[in-house]
Amino acid sequence: MRAPWLLLLALPLVSARLGGRNGGGSVARSGVFQRFYSAPPRNNAHVSARHAHYSYHPPQQINFMCRFCSSHTAYPVFHAPLPTYVYKYRESGGRLGALLAGLALYNLGRAAADHSHFSHYYHQQSADEDCSLQVLDHQHFEETRVPCFMVSTFMERAAAEPQGPRPQANQFDITTSHIDVTSFVKTNDSEPPLEVTTEQECVIWHNTSLTKESNKVPCALLKQYAETLKAGGVPVYIWLPATLALVLGISACCQCCNRKKRLKEEAPLAETTVLGYSSYCP
Repeated sequence: MRAPWLLLLALPLVSARLGGRNGGGSVARSGVFQRFYSAPPRNNAHVSARHAHYSYHPPQQINFMCRFCSSHTAYPVFHAPLPTYVYKYRESGGRLGALLAGLALYNLGRAAADHSHFSHYYHQQSADEDCSLQVLDHQHFEETRVPCFMVSTFMERAAAEPQGPRPQANQFDITTSHIDVTSFVKTNDSEPPLEVTTEQECVIWHNTSLTKESNKVPCALLKQYAETLKAGGVPVYIWLPATLALVLGISACCQCCNRKKRLKEEAPLAETTVLGYSSYCP
């Protein structure tokens, strides 16, 4: 009867292996992201991270040539374990999930490239602050709301940086492992992903009651950032039931074998005639 218990003890190891879990990522369980690392260090060391669905292997830089450019331009890349909200957007699917993950990665890369003390901090300016991403071309328009911290590096420096030597209550580090974006993420697997073209422009809006800011970036650039997240691992809704079924099946098989062995040991021996031996010879 020890075999089932040994298998149950080994279940977390099997789950981690199949799910692709590592200390540089996170695992989604029932829609809740559990943190496996603290706030990542801000350095330029190469970091590879693995998530339950995606792995992140950032290049040294993103080389991109815009529509009307004659040569490639180098764009900064975030070289540290990713916050969970990036994975959350990438695995949400839908029309704009990949583009929004790319926007988050681009914003993190810009923050890492800016070596000022508060470049990776964001603080809310007002209660009516609102941010969005628009996708534009000659025949297409789409818009979706985004959390303003995901476009912090596109705001005016005076507005984006915390005031004073230390962060205040409405200021936080955008590289923090867990930041809740549930109210912004739209999960819709029925819609195909947006087909990104070189003609499309992504317009980032940051609006308050007093100011309106907009910045244009090529949507193809955001797509290239999103492609640094590679699909990998087996979804939890597949490997967990399969692993449990395997453990229960082996447990039932062991119990059946033990039951047969017990019945065989308890069965009475068949009566046989034992012939005696005698040294007397007639």
